[in-house]
Amino acid sequence: HAQGQFVITGINLGDQEYENCKHCDERSDRAGTRAAANALRNFMTENHVRIVVDRDDVSVSERYPNQPIDTGHSCTITAEARNAVARVRMIPGSVELSPEGVVYIDEIQNSIAVANVRHALSVNLDIRVWGGVRLDRCRKYARKTCSTDGYSEGTNHISVNLAASNVMVECVGGVEHLSFNLDARVIDEAKGKTYPAVEVGKKSNCKLRLLGINIGSINSEIQKYARRYVGVRNRFDELRGPRLVAELERKLGVALGSTVSVRINDIYGNPRTCSSRFKRSSSCARMTCPAGFSRIGETDLCQKYFGRSQPNCSQFGSQAILHTRSITSSIQMYWCHTPRIPA
Repeated sequence: HAQGQFVITGINLGDQEYENCKHCDERSDRAGTRAAANALRNFMTENHVRIVVDRDDVSVSERYPNQPIDTGHSCTITAEARNAVARVRMIPGSVELSPEGVVYIDEIQNSIAVANVRHALSVNLDIRVWGGVRLDRCRKYARKTCSTDGYSEGTNHISVNLAASNVMVECVGGVEHLSFNLDARVIDEAKGKTYPAVEVGKKSNCKLRLLGINIGSINSEIQKYARRYVGVRNRFDELRGPRLVAELERKLGVALGSTVSVRINDIYGNPRTCSSRFKRSSSCARMTCPAGFSRIGETDLCQKYFGRSQPNCSQFGSQAILHTRSITSSIQMYWCHTPRIPA
């Protein structure tokens, strides 16, 4: 079953946890994920295992559409915020995530290692200003573009969250084993309240007073973009660079997505032997996504992305459906959704 050697060789399960892992559905996945996360936290604590996240793995950016700026004038001076980009980077060169900082809210998310880390938020944008004169209509006759920025520092919560799918109980060599597909997601969560208002204009080349624009209106524009990024609520981004994936696989002992098989013990650490009515293998059917599709979270649905080209989803079977999302009034993105199938 296993590809590589998973660092956990046995999982202690109470009777109820053990039964919950035999449902062959989402209940099994939840119970198996929770049990594996608990075992991994214990293993990492006892063996002082740390997961290292490098600064280069933590670089999240978001672009925003151009927006008009209120200048107080409808024609003589008009302005637009353009090419706005918010970027968040981890300030330390690297950080070690460990199980020691895991609290109750992390346990709910099946976190195996966490850390609170200082991050820098920068917002860069161009300000384009037009001069205009109203004749039969407003005619623009001159324009100037300059660049400005905003900067703030706050705290993000980085966590490695375990996810087990296709969880099933199998009999291997007369001993019960927990078999599942192993995955781990690294989540970088911005704690919005820890970010003060951005400091505006450190790298600015905008002499906006010469253009007749109120500096306060520009500052509020930059603050608005910063708030859009950090958000009223906490913001989550998934980190999955190749170096970070390699670090996770090195510390877990197997490739992400691998099928692993772990001996099941009772709460005292004694192996659970197979019952006479359950001597061979599991009656569960292992599920997977069709070729070219990826699983949607922890659901039984899979998706395939087609960008702006509308596909004929019926080519993927009678249960495949079209899913659309409007990006702007004129741009739509398309996916095909279809249920998982037996592997």
